[in-house]
Amino acid sequence: MLDLQLIHKIQLGILANVAEINSRHHLEYFLTGGSAIGAVRHHGFIPWDDDIDIGLPRTDFEKFLQFAPAELSDRGYFVEENRLDPQYEYDFAKVMADGTEILEHGRELTKAKNGIFIDVFPFDRMPKKQLQQQRQQEKLTDLLAEIRKRFYPDLYQESISQSKYADYNLSELYDIRLSTMTQYNGHPDLSLINMSSPYQYGKELIRPDEIHRVITMKFENLQVPVLADYDAYLTRLYGNYMKLPPLDKRIQRHVLKVKVDSYQTNTQVESGNDLEEAVS
Repeated sequence: MLDLQLIHKIQLGILANVAEINSRHHLEYFLTGGSAIGAVRHHGFIPWDDDIDIGLPRTDFEKFLQFAPAELSDRGYFVEENRLDPQYEYDFAKVMADGTEILEHGRELTKAKNGIFIDVFPFDRMPKKQLQQQRQQEKLTDLLAEIRKRFYPDLYQESISQSKYADYNLSELYDIRLSTMTQYNGHPDLSLINMSSPYQYGKELIRPDEIHRVITMKFENLQVPVLADYDAYLTRLYGNYMKLPPLDKRIQRHVLKVKVDSYQTNTQVESGNDLEEAVS
């Protein structure tokens, strides 16, 4: 079985350090998704959850990438993002703990480093017109598929020749994806969405008057920001988010295996050696 308490403790250490850096550099951030539910409903982790999600407006996300890698490396953490590591294919960042290794659902064959992590998502402006939304969504879907083909060709052999992006190199694909995600960011009247969200395009939405207003809530041993209008945000995303899911849905969704060789922070997490199997 996974030692979920150990995973949570390491993730809280990551979050505490990320929070300190964000505060010192005046970067706006807030808990998102299931982590926001956890703060509101459980005052900490959803008991069966195995990750932490935070979001930042794109401008602050880019500043985070300027400051965080060097500052976190001195504390036993590292940042993964495709501009820092081309082997990391996704369009958001992860902050991971050195001395840890995981096998993550959906990334079993990744070539990037993969340790116990928290997810760091950028929020970008979404166009109002449905046709523009459709075009942006389709382009991002095509780009992600082509990028994943470069890493997992055996899974995409039949469709590689069909892509309109087949002649672009990986760096160019990353650049096109970033410009597509940010193309409407000059319009402050538009709502923001998490384009890296596991949910459908436009589902994880924050309105312009919600993005800069946060409140502090208890999350385990930390005090962390959530959107002041968390009820509107979470209701749009989940419906009745205060209702517990059925028992068969209360499962870990990300970490399949974990190994902790060495990990030291001020949280005083003890090291372990065994590779632990996930609960089936």
